[in-house]
Amino acid sequence: MSKQEINSSTDLIEVDIKKYNQVKISLLKTSKCIECCVQPNEKELYQNIAIEYSKELKLLKNSLEDTYDLKLCSCCFENNQEK
Repeated sequence: MSKQEINSSTDLIEVDIKKYNQVKISLLKTSKCIECCVQPNEKELYQNIAIEYSKELKLLKNSLEDTYDLKLCSCCFENNQEK
């Protein structure tokens, strides 16, 4: 593999991991909103949004691991599978 191919591959991994981290940040911000909600319907809305972020995060994690042969922390997903 040439140096240019390695740099290109590294750039792709970095971009994809940044996307993964951005979804994780959005999930954390949404969970913070759940804590601050007063109205039940508002809380339910943010819970539904958090569920969708969680699903997307799991898909991105699996994709990153398969595409780049990585092993990302999966403690959050392993705990959910046991329930």
